[in-house]
Formats: sequence, structure tokens, C-alpha cells
Amino acid sequence: MTGPRTLRRLALRVVGAVRRLTGRRADIDYRRWYAVWDLERDYWTIVGPATKEEYDRLSRVKLQLLMDLGLTPESKVLDVGCGTGLLTAALHNFLGAHGQYVGSDISPEAIAFCRLRFPRPNFSFHVNEMTKLPALTERFDFIVFFSVFTHTYPRETALLLQQASRLLAEGGIIFADLFTAPLIEEYTGDRSAVEINPDYLMHLLEGSGLRAELIDMQPRPRLGQRLFYTFTKPNEPEA
Repeated sequence: MTGPRTLRRLALRVVGAVRRLTGRRADIDYRRWYAVWDLERDYWTIVGPATKEEYDRLSRVKLQLLMDLGLTPESKVLDVGCGTGLLTAALHNFLGAHGQYVGSDISPEAIAFCRLRFPRPNFSFHVNEMTKLPALTERFDFIVFFSVFTHTYPRETALLLQQASRLLAEGGIIFADLFTAPLIEEYTGDRSAVEINPDYLMHLLEGSGLRAELIDMQPRPRLGQRLFYTFTKPNEPEA
């Protein structure tokens, strides 16, 4: 029987082969992945980690990163691309009764899985589109895009950031990471890994009112980098 890890490897190989043979993108359909995945058996591989132990470790790492940025048990958090709850698991024990967590993902299966796994009354989950956030009325102290913009194209990324800006509370922070590579004018790759010229992204964000700050970077293969940004809205001057 073909297991979930084998399906993931096969999908990535097909995408790579089509790109090499045709020179065109062959985007991964994440919704189809989730539709055939056995999440009860393995809810970690589909979001990246090879083992449950690595999944749990990354959950703690992400929580600590947000705490370093000012997260408190009373914070309101929107987690875009929540998947099977990698960040949710850490926040489930961290946020207090006055905190709030909203997770969203393009996969209905992932959302259904999270609703069963994280039943706290101040935790909710919504399906979103690739370039459209859920229709929410709340304002959030933290809006996070962990490993989301590594799979969206630049104009999609800019559109999602602009929508997130409208949901950001005063003094709130948007956190995101993205892949970059030298010597690219705009972007390269497909949904398995999109690499972007960060200056091009900032150009797309002109007029959005968002201020970007690079807070960390990690090396990637072939001289690429993974950059970690916060986006904030400058305080409006008093009249």
C-alpha cells in the first residue's frame, strides 16, 4: 500500500519532472494531498516534519519565536496556513481564557482535523482560499504566515499581506518567512518552493501602509536564504 510519505515524494518528483521537460510550472495541489492523506495515522509529514518528534520540536520553536516578539497569554492570534496545527498545539497550552486563536487553511480536511483536536472555546478554525483570508471581524495582535509565502507567488503574497493588514490590531505584528535566491529579477520556482526577490515583493507592497523589518535569515541550498520578516503599520500621527 502506498503510504503518505511515498505520495508526497512522488508528487514532488512529478512536479520536478514536468518542469524539467516542459519548462513550465506544474503546481502541487495541496487540497488533493489532504483529500487522500490519513491524518489520523500521520498528521506531521504533510506539513513538513519527517517525524512526530520533529513536529513537536518545531511547535515549541515557533511559540518561542512569537514570545520573543511579544506574544502573551492574552494575545489574539490569526494563524494563516495552520495545516494540522503545528503552531496551534503550542498555543493550545499557552493562551489563557482571554486569549484567542483563529486558524485558517485551504484544506477542509485540515480544518476538520484541527476542530476535533483543539476543542477550546476560544479556538476556532476556518477554510480560506489561496489568495483570500476568511471573512473575520476580529482584530489580531499577531497574524502569522509560517511557511505560507514559500508556496505563494509574489502577487498572491502581496495580496494576502494587504488583507492581513486590515485585520491587524493597533500595535499588532504580521510575521512571515519566505525563500529568496540571488540573481532573480522577480521570482522562480513553483508551489513546492517559491523563491522571490525581496526587493520585488517590497515594490508590490508600496502603498499598503505596511513597514517590513528583516529579523532573521537562514541559509538554503544553492546560496539561497530563508528570510524572516515582521510587518507592522506605523502609528497614525495625532491630529
